[in-house]
Formats: sequence, structure tokens, C-alpha cells
Amino acid sequence: MKKKICVVATKACGWPNLTKLKNGQILCTYFNSPSHGLMEGDLVCSVSDSRGLNWRKRGIVAKHPKGGNRMHLAVGMANNGDLLCFSSGFYVKEKKFAGFSGHWLSRSTDRGKTWVVDFSPSVPKIIKNTIPFGRIISMGGTRLAYSSYRSKGRGNPSETWLILSEDDGRSWNKISKFGSNDSNEATLCSLGENRILAAVRTHNDHHVKLCETFSFGKWKEKGHLTLPMQHPSDLTKLSDNCLLLTYGIRNRGLMGIGARLSVDAGKTWGPPWVIHQFGNEATDIGYPSTVSLDKNGTLLTAFYSDYEPSFKKKPNVYRVLTMKWSLKDWLHPTMLASVSDGKQLKL
Repeated sequence: MKKKICVVATKACGWPNLTKLKNGQILCTYFNSPSHGLMEGDLVCSVSDSRGLNWRKRGIVAKHPKGGNRMHLAVGMANNGDLLCFSSGFYVKEKKFAGFSGHWLSRSTDRGKTWVVDFSPSVPKIIKNTIPFGRIISMGGTRLAYSSYRSKGRGNPSETWLILSEDDGRSWNKISKFGSNDSNEATLCSLGENRILAAVRTHNDHHVKLCETFSFGKWKEKGHLTLPMQHPSDLTKLSDNCLLLTYGIRNRGLMGIGARLSVDAGKTWGPPWVIHQFGNEATDIGYPSTVSLDKNGTLLTAFYSDYEPSFKKKPNVYRVLTMKWSLKDWLHPTMLASVSDGKQLKL
């Protein structure tokens, strides 16, 4: 199938996060200002149809405090169907950061139309001044988990935690640190049998590494997934054994969206693909988030960019975009059988 680019929002930047709703619609949550935090702005959400097309605004997830913003996010669905979004942001004064604006939790019971914000959620004290990122994942039963990080600037440790809820997101009392003090933005993937993978952006040279834990125990680092300046990433579980990594390629002159596939539940990974390129004019891109649209390998990836070459009118505008594409266009026919399981994936 020919890939299709759609606009979710203009004059918006980070960090798009896709959630597939139970009715088949796709929700995209993002920061609605074209800035990396040096201006006021809210976290908002838009919704598409089940094909990932026809985007329209849905609701305000977290309004900014006066003189500040809500820009960082971790989003997911509780086991009872509620949408959850952890968020954080900064106060801004004279175009400079002037303090942290809190670690909040928003909850929606109507598929993102309205949200109730808890300004002081039940999280461990050390998490209250950290930055949430990626997905809130279900680990079965009433257990949920998300990741959050703290960075003290170049040359200092950058720390990341997994935070666990055992009551479907009402309280978050257990934490587990990972990333060896060289980590920040981490996306989580639950693989059953209490196994969790984390694709983690490093602090020093900004590549993505893979971390693994069983039963919320000690974490092990499993190696590099990308080259330096290729970050951050998203992990999408396509079947019990098939995982997709999508990530930003932020090397100047090579700006694009990359992907890698694992057919053995993250033990090994295939060679990288470049599924989209932004061209030499782009200077700020990335933060992909991917969901599966069907069992036939149709995917939807959201990202942002300050330049999109396929748009002939005003290509150099900050936009949150989605790209609809198919695994079938990237896999050799001999690979299709090894990827398909006949149940979750039918290629």
C-alpha cells in the first residue's frame, strides 16, 4: 500500500502518543505549541476513525498553569477502559525555564472528551519531580506501569524509573530503577510471564538501548538498538513474538523515521529500515508512536516535524503528523511466513 501522511495538528510539536481505543478509533495526545517548552501550552488530544484518517480535536488533557506548560506525557488505557495520562511541564520566564510545574495524572472515562486532573497523584516522593514518557502499559489483572526520568544536565547522571500500580492506576507505590544512570526517555512493552522490555534513550550520545526485567526484579541491559543521535523510540507488540521498534533519526542531513523488527520477542533484531525521510530542510523531527490497525500488518505511526517535503504549500511549519503504512511493503516474501502466526498477524 502507498504510505499516506495525514495532519493531526499544525503549529504543534511534541510529543505525539497514539492509543487505540476499544471502539477502534485512534487517539493522539500531544503538546499544542511549536516549542520544546519555552512557551505556554496545553496537552490536548485528537481522534481519528478506525483507519487512522479524518483527525479532529477531542479534548484538553491537561491545561497549563499560568506562566507554564504541560508538555511531557505518558499515556495509556487502564484495565477498566479509562484513559490515563501522566504529564509534567515547566514554568517559563523571559524565554527561559523557571521551574518544574508538577507531575500530574489526568483520567478520562469518555474516550478523551473530558478529563479530570489529579494535581498530586499517589506516586513515590522521588517521582514527583520527574518527567513521564511513553506508554502506560497493562501487565494483566489490575497492574499498570509507566516510566519517568530525571536529568540534571550534561555530565550528570540521568535516571529512569518504572512505576507500578496494582489497583488499575489509583495509586502507584512500587518503583524500579533502570538504565545505569545513562538513560532518560524510555518506552515499555509487556511480554507476559512478568517480562518487560524497555527501549531507552541514553543521555551521553543519544542512542537507544534495550533493557529487560522479569517479575519486577533486577534489570539487564541487552545492547544497542540504534546509532548515536537516533532517538527516542517506541515499542509496538504486533504478536507474542513480533515486536516493532520505531525511532527518530535525528542525524543532520539524514532526518527521518527508522524501524527495526524482532520475530523472537526482542531477543534479536533485524536490520534497520528508513520508513520516512524529511529531507535536508528539516531541523527538528521525531518522537514516533506506532499502533497496529489490523492483523494484516497495517500500521499507523505518529511523529512531528518542522518540515514535511510531501506538502507543497508551507512545508516548513511545525506539524503533528501520522503516516499509514504496511509491514508487507518492507518484508521480503520469504519473511512473511516467519512473521505471521495466523492469529494476531496474518501476512
